[in-house]
Amino acid sequence: MASYPEQANRSTNAADSEAVGEKIGETATTEYADREKKEPDSQILRDRHGLPLVPQPSSDPMDPLNWSPWLKGTVLAQVSLLSFTALLSASLIAPTYVPLGEFLHEDLVTTAYVTSVFIACAGIGSLFWIPFSNIYGRRPIYLLSLLANTAFLVASGKSKSYGEIMAMRALNGFFAGIPLGLGSATVVDLFFSYERGRYMGIYTVMLITGGHLAPVIGGYVAKNLTWQWCFYIPSIITAAEFIIFAATVPETLFSRAPEALARPSKPWTENMLMIGPRAHPTRTLHIVDFFRPAQLLLYPEVFFPTLYYAIIFTYGSILFIISSANLFRQIYHYMPQQTGLLLGLPLTIGSLLGETSAGWVSDYISRTRAIARGGERVPEDRLLGMIPGAILTPLGIIIEGVCLQKRTHWAGTAMGIGIASVGYQIVTTAVYSYTAECHKPQASELGAIISFSRQLMGFTIGFYAIPLSARIGIQNAWITFAFISVGIYLLTVPLLFWGRKWRREIDWHKDL
Repeated sequence: MASYPEQANRSTNAADSEAVGEKIGETATTEYADREKKEPDSQILRDRHGLPLVPQPSSDPMDPLNWSPWLKGTVLAQVSLLSFTALLSASLIAPTYVPLGEFLHEDLVTTAYVTSVFIACAGIGSLFWIPFSNIYGRRPIYLLSLLANTAFLVASGKSKSYGEIMAMRALNGFFAGIPLGLGSATVVDLFFSYERGRYMGIYTVMLITGGHLAPVIGGYVAKNLTWQWCFYIPSIITAAEFIIFAATVPETLFSRAPEALARPSKPWTENMLMIGPRAHPTRTLHIVDFFRPAQLLLYPEVFFPTLYYAIIFTYGSILFIISSANLFRQIYHYMPQQTGLLLGLPLTIGSLLGETSAGWVSDYISRTRAIARGGERVPEDRLLGMIPGAILTPLGIIIEGVCLQKRTHWAGTAMGIGIASVGYQIVTTAVYSYTAECHKPQASELGAIISFSRQLMGFTIGFYAIPLSARIGIQNAWITFAFISVGIYLLTVPLLFWGRKWRREIDWHKDL
């Protein structure tokens, strides 16, 4: 069977390829400019639009870039499902805060920390496990996550006190954070630069939808079962995922260092059974590896998009999730299942609508502007696709705040949540795609620091959102959050103009 790059290369229009090829030596991306000067143009593999494939695949059949579209799709689906389930297990309990609080003898604000502590520890976990995944591989770390999640979800459901459930949720989040930080790196392992917007969009919409569908499901679980089943159900799903993942997903970490490529190709059986040399045979673990993700924040092309995404995640998603049980009960006198529907459906529909104009639009902008330059891809082009999201998210936040303050019909509240969710999805895909394209070899650390920043910011809102709305009113509080998001977005705008000049090459993980 022909490899994917070979199929793409054969489908290239000869005339377009020749025209682009004349300019390659002058206008290729920084990563491959030197290579193209040394090698004949005929040896440069191209996509179907005549642009050079970035990165260029090796000749090793174990190189994920050489896998068939079917296998790549299988891995993408599995990894996306892991992230979906992680956030599903985080927020499934949200509509049941009232009965859970009664069981624990705590008020609603304190009970909501059951979700907040999961979110915070998921961010820490995504940072902690990345160095291990860069040496021992993605596959064993994912499997560890699934086993631990299953155990701690069951333990959460069996908890008898507030302290016990908080401890179990913290441990649950610590292991659930693995796919949240590692998923985007796996997407980068599998796909070329020109297609990452589309496939990163699929991953991020699954990641986000898990948290958005959770309230819908959780409400009906609370009505027909008990709050404990908000932990037992995702534990059953996670156990099933472990079996399927172990049987279908090979290792995607692939070293492109010359010494690694010189070794014999690892057989598929050894890959799946995780025997023989470790996934990255030329690297050892060092203390500094645990600080690599934080080091990335020294780069403006990482710091500003990461900060902005953390704000958008907090105010365009978590704000609605942690406040709905309290506010919808006060204003609409809703039961848990009604709260779940009013919260979860607009969030989910908004995410799906947002992705229809996120991933493929990002790829289209990147491709057309690259062709206009004669073949040079510039990551900052992907930031253009983020602009609609930067407008829609604060607009939706304001709409929901006004509707709740004025106690309007529930449809207005749903509209606000849905509009904010559309924008949030657009921003998510743009940030993940842009940062990964800036620093592909550091994709795992990028995913970890983005996840950590998002989870940390989302954790803190539980301490101030409801108290602030009680003091100055829901409308004023929500408008404040909306304007904060606009202000942080403005910090990313200079990247559109000067990001290319500011970007610096990172001197570690160059072989990935």
